[in-house]
Amino acid sequence: MKTSFLTVALAAATFVLPASAATVRDWNWLNGTTWIVPPTGLAAYVYSPAQNQLVPVQDQTVYTITGYRDGYFWGRTATKLGNGPVTCKALVGSMTPEGSIYLTFTDQPATDGTTTTIGIGNMVRKGYQWTMANQMSTGSSSAQVGHWAYMVQSQPGSASWYSLPGVGVSVPDFMQPCLTAAPNLPG
Repeated sequence: MKTSFLTVALAAATFVLPASAATVRDWNWLNGTTWIVPPTGLAAYVYSPAQNQLVPVQDQTVYTITGYRDGYFWGRTATKLGNGPVTCKALVGSMTPEGSIYLTFTDQPATDGTTTTIGIGNMVRKGYQWTMANQMSTGSSSAQVGHWAYMVQSQPGSASWYSLPGVGVSVPDFMQPCLTAAPNLPG
């Protein structure tokens, strides 16, 4: 019997998953995980169409995935762009059996002017850990932000849990403004 394989390759890291064996249940472990931008992924860019100018800015984003079911996950996010305040968003995403990701972020608390940000990505094995290779863009006609990063897990006991790259505060302190701002969607 011939078996097809899905191969994801990045730099020196390669992960091979039998395509016929992959299911959405393979990603159940995402429930309860927290993802951060590591130091190498903090660079983002703001584009000003009026000036036709791209300006670098630092972007730390944290996702706390509070639920997962049948290839869909949800949770809360906190983002700090440059010297701005922490902004809160509700997160809902979908995951294919092969690890392709589609992300939707909605401002929290929601208002009449609530915006939605869309992101795409893939689960990529780097070394001995999974990363979320995510890309997103958001903005208005006056300024647009673009960012991509290989997001990594953070958990109690890790250095990043106690001092987030780029912001120097703990994950719980960084997420605090967003814990009550976004709903916990039904599991």
